[in-house]
Amino acid sequence: MSLEPLPVASSVPVFDCHVLLTKPVTPGERWRARCARAPHIVAEGATERDTLMAIVARFKFFVHEHHVRKEPIPWTDPAATPEASEVERFIPIHL
Repeated sequence: MSLEPLPVASSVPVFDCHVLLTKPVTPGERWRARCARAPHIVAEGATERDTLMAIVARFKFFVHEHHVRKEPIPWTDPAATPEASEVERFIPIHL
């Protein structure tokens, strides 16, 4: 029995989704998030997890659309910096 090497998968693009996240201050408020390099990508949610899942979905759609059209992604440079009420999250995204 000979062992054949497994086929090498094609490279999968990976992007860093740098999220600026605002925690609710009062009851009834929602979590808010925005992308530091694409500030038009925003999301809200009842929990941090819900909010991050929503912004990741929007980020993936945005990047995927540019990637399949072979267009450069219009990143904001420099990236937005967190305001005093925001925390940062860095999420690796695989298309």
